[in-house]
Order: sequence, then C-alpha cells, then structure tokens
Amino acid sequence: MQNMLINDDFRKSIKRLRSVLPVLSFGLLISTYLISAIIMGIFHAQNAPNAGFMIAAFLVPLAIQAGRGTLVFFFQLNPAHIQGKYSFGIIAATALLVLSLAEAYLVLNPHGFSWIISVSTLMLIGWVVEIMILKETIFATQIELFQDKAMWQEVRGFYIARTEMQQFLEGLDNGKVPALPIAESEASEPEEEKAEALPPPENRALGLLQELNKHLEGKVPSPSLNGQEKGSN
Repeated sequence: MQNMLINDDFRKSIKRLRSVLPVLSFGLLISTYLISAIIMGIFHAQNAPNAGFMIAAFLVPLAIQAGRGTLVFFFQLNPAHIQGKYSFGIIAATALLVLSLAEAYLVLNPHGFSWIISVSTLMLIGWVVEIMILKETIFATQIELFQDKAMWQEVRGFYIARTEMQQFLEGLDNGKVPALPIAESEASEPEEEKAEALPPPENRALGLLQELNKHLEGKVPSPSLNGQEKGSN
C-alpha cells in the first residue's frame, strides 16, 4: 500500500540526493582544501622577494591542507581502531582550523576586514563538512563492525588481551610478577575433570543404600566411644 502522506516524487528526489551526497560532500571538502591553500598562496606570494619564495607560497599551504586531510581521516584505515566521541581526527581538525584562522587574519589584515570574513567563512564551512564526514564515517564503520559477530568477537578479544598485557607490564614496573591470566578453556578443564571423576548421581545413591544395608546387617563394624569397634571380639 502506497503511503499517501509522502510525495512519491519527493521520495525519489531524496533517494537520488542520498546517492550523490557522498561524492558531493567529499568533493566540497577537497575543494575547500584547495581553494583555501590557493588563496593563502596568492596573498603570501605578493610579498615574495624572488621566484623561490613565490613557489613556496603555494606549495606550503597545499602541503598543510594535504597533511590536514591525512591527520583527520588517518585512523579510518583500520576499522578495528574504534574512535570515541572526541577522536584524534576531530581534535586535529579543530586545532588546524584555529591555526588557519590565525594565519588568515595575519595575512589578510592589510587587505581589509571583508577578505578576513570571506576566507574565514570558507574555512569554517570546510571544518563543518570535515567533522560531519568524519562522524558519519566512524558511525558507518561501527555498523559494519558490530554486524559481523565473528569480527566483533575478534576485536573484543584483542582489546581484552591488550588490557591484560598492560596490567601485566604495570605490575612488572612496580616490582611485582603478576600471574598470567588463565584462558577460559584452561580454566574450565579442572571442573570438567572433576565432574568426570565423580560418579553419576544414580551410582552414588546406590552405593549409599548398599553401605546402609551392610550397617543394618552388622557386617560393617562401627567405632564406639572407648575406641573399640562394635561387633568385634
């Protein structure tokens, strides 16, 4: 049954928008990186004393923006490296934004306040897009990780083992020799062996009844208070 509360054309438009949003967002982010670097290069090049400084005026901002993108998204190379709310990428993006805004103010101040506002707005838009893409990437990575139970068990075992190793090394640093953690399979072996050594409940009940029958028939001597056994000569 078709949902009459939703315009079908609008639903199709949203579906098409979602299909192009990843390319659009990454393209916008890369564009802000390039435009910011080129603008800074243009204004730096105005004070370049020679051709070498003029080339460096463009290369340095481009290298800074490339390094920024690498630092922000570097930890997405490994999905098992779970990122928290304030991940290294978010901290790096925010710190580099502050440095970029300070650079824009110092470089563009002689050219008027309007240039500072325009370039700062461009940098802020790039930072917002950067953070949004990073958060969505982390969320998508967590969904992919948690849906695979086998992979999640491997990641869980790794973090538990790493915590135990850190505790072991801290104990060595404090002059102690902590006991090694016992694996679950090894810890369950003694209980299993003990369970195998004990007779089944039916055999134990039968043995108790036979022993009680011997006592009643007087075949098994029982100790008395003076140390002599009853039934003995």
